[in-house]
Amino acid sequence: MLKKLPIFRLGAGMLKTVRYSYATADSKTPAQAETRTKEDLSQVDELPVHLRPYDKNKYEVTSTKIKYASGYSLLEVEPFPRAKIMKLGYIMLEKLKEIPAEALYRVYTEEKFKYIMKLVDETEDIRTLEEKFGYDSIEMFIQILHDELELFKHLKDTKPWEARAVDEEELFHYSKIPRAQLKHARHDRPAREEKKFISS
Repeated sequence: MLKKLPIFRLGAGMLKTVRYSYATADSKTPAQAETRTKEDLSQVDELPVHLRPYDKNKYEVTSTKIKYASGYSLLEVEPFPRAKIMKLGYIMLEKLKEIPAEALYRVYTEEKFKYIMKLVDETEDIRTLEEKFGYDSIEMFIQILHDELELFKHLKDTKPWEARAVDEEELFHYSKIPRAQLKHARHDRPAREEKKFISS
């Protein structure tokens, strides 16, 4: 009996291909596997968008509507915005695995990017996508996704989810200080040393 086990391969930070491992004792298994290609692909389509392999033929399609400008200075028009967003989504979801699963930043960001990828997969019209994302330019939205990657690099280094242990005495230290003592102390200008000038 042929048992299909999907194995997802990641390359360059995004989902590239899907290959299948067949566990059986039958020597004719490879030949049978080739005849099951269409059936396997239909099962891949049933997976959530973020688990599917990147489909170049679906996302890298030239739009019939020509866009001459993004509407922002120094921001070029993106020829394949859907492809760019999907690639950024795959990259971000892969990078988020470096953060602990219980971190709220990872939970929130994963759900956000999965939702974005789902909208991109379901919507072909760029103008409709801009309305769904709430931006007047898809290029600006892509720029914000790039900024999200930069934010990830910063948070990965600072690790804000690792809260340090705080002593209760230290926590309530400032609440016990009278308000008058919390004011900034006055610093007078230091007296200048008088210098004698040589007179003629």
